[in-house]
Amino acid sequence: MIVRFYFICVFAVLINKVCVISVCLQVTVEGVIGGSVVLPCSSAEHDHKLQDINVSWRHNGSKNVFDIIEGKDSVEQLDPRYKTRTETLPDDYLKGNFSIKLNKLQHTDAGKYSCLISHSSEHETVELIINETTTENGTKSPDQETPKPETDVVTSSLLWVYITVPVLLLIMLIAGLIIGFRKNIQAALFSPVMTEDKATEINV
Repeated sequence: MIVRFYFICVFAVLINKVCVISVCLQVTVEGVIGGSVVLPCSSAEHDHKLQDINVSWRHNGSKNVFDIIEGKDSVEQLDPRYKTRTETLPDDYLKGNFSIKLNKLQHTDAGKYSCLISHSSEHETVELIINETTTENGTKSPDQETPKPETDVVTSSLLWVYITVPVLLLIMLIAGLIIGFRKNIQAALFSPVMTEDKATEINV
């Protein structure tokens, strides 16, 4: 019973971490007022035809940031504040890259951006943090600010997963061993042999 419970817990933890790595990963990107950032979004599937590609970018769940309809950029339904500030790489659509570049950052750009890839039902979330414009005291200006590489963000997320999973597994293993050890002690203390010995002592 204990072993079964232990394996169920381990399986649940591993499933959760796989979700974090693949579909449910939330990337954090930082930018400064007036600067630019790349909001990453990519698909694992690359074998679709261009006319089958439909991707929607939304800000805080409602604002229409960017649409790719049948493999082509569509700006008709975009929120006016994003129409002239977003860029993509159409040549990379067939490679599964649907990242967008957001220029001339503003305070109101902060928040969560969701990228929904319709043809594969994939969904990615990017949290954008906007920092104040830096000064000349040894810090970078908005023009010098470079977006945080996507690989660094993913690497930090994976590092967190690689640290958390072994720790949780170790804790559950120790707990399972302690429970099993206690049950063995209880079984030994209340075994039939011991009961018979005690009964013999009382009769004597």
